[in-house]
Amino acid sequence: MSDTLRLLLALLDLGPQLETLLGGKWPAYRDELLGLAGRAGHGEDLGELRRGLDALVRRLLAEAPAAELVRHAMPEPAATKEIVVRRGRVSPPLVSEIVRPSADEATGIVTIPVFYGTDRARGDDTPANYFRGERGALAFGIAEVSVPTRGRDLGELTSPSWWRLEFAADPAKHVILKTVGPLVRHIFVTSLADSLAAADERDVLVFVHGFNVSFEDAARRAAQISVDLKFAGRTLLYSWASAADTKQYTVDESTIEWSRDHFEAFLQLALSEIGARQVHIIAHSMGNRALVNTLERVTTWQLPAGAATLGQVIFAAPDIDRDRFVQLAAKFKGCAARFTLYASSRDVALLASKFVHGYPRAGEAGEALLVVDGVDTIDASLVDTSLVGLRHSYFGDKRSILNDMFNLIMQQLAPDQRFDLQVAGDALRKYWSYRA
Repeated sequence: MSDTLRLLLALLDLGPQLETLLGGKWPAYRDELLGLAGRAGHGEDLGELRRGLDALVRRLLAEAPAAELVRHAMPEPAATKEIVVRRGRVSPPLVSEIVRPSADEATGIVTIPVFYGTDRARGDDTPANYFRGERGALAFGIAEVSVPTRGRDLGELTSPSWWRLEFAADPAKHVILKTVGPLVRHIFVTSLADSLAAADERDVLVFVHGFNVSFEDAARRAAQISVDLKFAGRTLLYSWASAADTKQYTVDESTIEWSRDHFEAFLQLALSEIGARQVHIIAHSMGNRALVNTLERVTTWQLPAGAATLGQVIFAAPDIDRDRFVQLAAKFKGCAARFTLYASSRDVALLASKFVHGYPRAGEAGEALLVVDGVDTIDASLVDTSLVGLRHSYFGDKRSILNDMFNLIMQQLAPDQRFDLQVAGDALRKYWSYRA
């Protein structure tokens, strides 16, 4: 049993004592605790459950009468380590110092420069809040992210946990956004072009995040994916202005549509101005709406001679209307080396989206599984489509689609050449699924 579930059960067991200690404050805590228990009972992703439990525990620890009781219910703290990354105000680094990945063999920590474009509004001067969940002008820069390669599962986006008494980020254990350095457009292009010219490969990987994602988590995720894929080129992030709030789904829907022209400009920049050979794209969840709507217009672009081509384009659990995807797929067919769609019947975000919209989503599996000409469809219901890896699921250990993405992007293998996949469907409706 995971530490998260142990702590949840321990707090439920302490209910009578907490009620005595907290008096009239207890009902609100009780209802939240029961809500978390219900979510666990329905098999909610363990990472989401842990975040909800973290927030509850943090508030309980602030309640003087109950703090000691709650503290004793928490797992034993790990040995403390010196924290070498501090989340203070940003001192913008020299561009020349962060445009190339670096690795410390002694600590196993890799530092990745994430070249970003974003239309988020400006926040304060701390990395975590440098950009807000509100709309702004298109801006560019480099985010510096450290990623531990030891003690972290493939796909795992590690963060400090209150319930483990981790009160600050540790670069040996956690994926950390260290700095955010804004750049005017022409300096951004020059810096990225110079960095790419010095890379082992002249390919770039563009990541587009989904619903309910902050700039900080988007940058961390982009770097983590780059490290886990062992990507030898340069990593780019397009971070649209998600509100990063589960209650703001319809706001995010409106914003991703508003953001399309900005994403299109960013993708054109990557294809035509930085000297790239190929541009690979991974779009997750709602981020696929900007990607798919942009791909519709790719064939009309007037790119210069020598521009990069689209390589592997990946639709990961796309939260877009299934019928709309079919319409647009006919228009962008053939404009990339390969299109791959990962679908799932167990992706919580997709199930929630279908509940809201009524119509099937393009990322659904089961009876609504989408098979369309020119796109390789993979039923990934047996693995994790949330782009996280092991130990993040209430259901138990699961593989991540990142395993298959490695063979797709780095090895350029077709579905029938990838060991984890097996052919499914029939001659008229052929797709692939994961081996059990």
